[in-house]
Amino acid sequence: MASNWVSMASNWAPTNAGIFYRTVYHCPFCNLCRLGKGLGVDFFHCMKCNCCLGMKLTEHKCREKGLETNCPICCDFLFTSSAAVRALPCGHFMHSACFQAYTCSHYTCPICCKSLGDMAVYFGMLDALLAAEELPEEYRDRCQDILCNDCERKGRSQFHWLYHKCGSCGSYNTRVIKTDTADCSTPN
Repeated sequence: MASNWVSMASNWAPTNAGIFYRTVYHCPFCNLCRLGKGLGVDFFHCMKCNCCLGMKLTEHKCREKGLETNCPICCDFLFTSSAAVRALPCGHFMHSACFQAYTCSHYTCPICCKSLGDMAVYFGMLDALLAAEELPEEYRDRCQDILCNDCERKGRSQFHWLYHKCGSCGSYNTRVIKTDTADCSTPN
């Protein structure tokens, strides 16, 4: 029965403007019909993630049942969604269109807060900005305990209102855990 439906669905699909050709395949592992040419052509099924992914995602960080969740941006269920899905470097997933809109104003994963790409240029600009900036006298010797979202290590950083550099990986993708008023002779 399913093969007949896939055969019929792959030939024609109705839209508001009329009828157009659409390719649909059935994944026996997902037990769903999906848009595309098929497994091994433009999609593959990752057994650990338990989902069909585009061939561009053959090198991805597997997460068990990774797509059996909602998109963190639009809250659409990713497993049954027909929209293109993007794998993030941290292993989370979101719709490609949601990723493009989200990264216009954010550079971290909305789930785990890890950086979404190589931030070396941006972090280099922050290094130059902080080197040129002089803090008021009463804040120069203060330290802050920080947690790096990228390498997940704790460390110490010179006090600043906005930017706190991780001594382990050089990332500014950090959060302040505690602010000390004690002398900060070693930054990390």
